[in-house]
Amino acid sequence: MEEKELTKMLYEMFNETMPVLESIKHGFMIQNQAILTEAETKFIRILTSNLPFAEKLIKERPKDEIEKKFLKLLPHLQLIAMVVRNLINTKKKKIASDVLFSDKALHEISDIYTLMQAQFVDTKDFILTKNPDLKMDIKTAMEKIYKMAGECVLEHEDRLISGLCMPKASYLYLVIIDSIKRISGELTSFSQKL
Repeated sequence: MEEKELTKMLYEMFNETMPVLESIKHGFMIQNQAILTEAETKFIRILTSNLPFAEKLIKERPKDEIEKKFLKLLPHLQLIAMVVRNLINTKKKKIASDVLFSDKALHEISDIYTLMQAQFVDTKDFILTKNPDLKMDIKTAMEKIYKMAGECVLEHEDRLISGLCMPKASYLYLVIIDSIKRISGELTSFSQKL
């Protein structure tokens, strides 16, 4: 495998995922289960279209340096995929259970999610350019997301204590915030190994 081929494949995978991430956000914000289900279907299609390549590569012996590099990146891609699917399912559960979030909670989730989307764009661009400034921006974005998420969780605890938030909503809110953090962390780890 050539470096150019790996770069193209990874870039296209990230590029195809960008509209899916936007659909996930939109479906959640307007409480539309159908949009989330469609986003999940598209996301699964993106993942499965690249699966045969990964399986073939794992079986091949010996592997060149580029193939080894891809295999080191694969667990990060798999974890990102797993957490995105978990995020979709949690948002679908919220809608199906008719659990309400306060406007503040929705804005917090939206703000943190938007930062993660920007980090995703930087990662996509870093795949293509290998610009060290982008690599630093990806890490800085993760730190900002972690900080914001921590502050939001503390404010959320206050809402829970004061009775503004119900335990079922609290659980779903925390899962969503944690999922966004985990995606951010894996994007950073991925970019560090790229």
